[in-house]
Amino acid sequence: FPSHDSMNIADLANIPMTDDSQTKRVEIIMLKFKEKPEIIDEAIHNIIHRTNWPFKLTIFDNRLNTANTSRIWNKLIKESTCDYVCIIDSDAYVPEVEPCWLTRMMESVDETGIVVPVSNAPGGAHQQVSKSDIYPSFERNQGIWSGYCFLVYKGVFETFGFFDERFYIYGQDSEWACRTRKPGAVMRKDVLVKHIGGASFKQD
Repeated sequence: FPSHDSMNIADLANIPMTDDSQTKRVEIIMLKFKEKPEIIDEAIHNIIHRTNWPFKLTIFDNRLNTANTSRIWNKLIKESTCDYVCIIDSDAYVPEVEPCWLTRMMESVDETGIVVPVSNAPGGAHQQVSKSDIYPSFERNQGIWSGYCFLVYKGVFETFGFFDERFYIYGQDSEWACRTRKPGAVMRKDVLVKHIGGASFKQD
């Protein structure tokens, strides 16, 4: 490998890029919307410094008057070179654990293709199933999980379709969770993602 002093643009161009599929790299997609800059900065900092699994971080500035959330998610997922994508809110704080949060979620992704963490501030249906490791049926436990953080194998979209772009900001995750109620999602109880979401953090 050339030394720093002798390296130039031509050298960099000749360095082979690692194939995303071979490394099972995950593209982490974050949309900036209405959170305060310091909250977004903390969320980004935590991902960078608390993630050991190979990842690519894409941050999309979704200000007012831009395309809706569903459309942006679909566009970025389709353009991704990774086989796995993780959608995460810009007010979600990943934990500092070993093995890292993403490694733990990747350990379970082959079971159903969808993995979600637990949180201090999930949606109501998500909270109701927090005592279960796997919730494969919509009838048994509603099968709805909050979209603040979830990991997906892209092949799931080929089977069930992408997010419904008629939803502008909220609701597309719940609708998609209903469509994917079988096979459902795996919940990793050992991954606690703190969701600011207007709620105070609770120890339990």
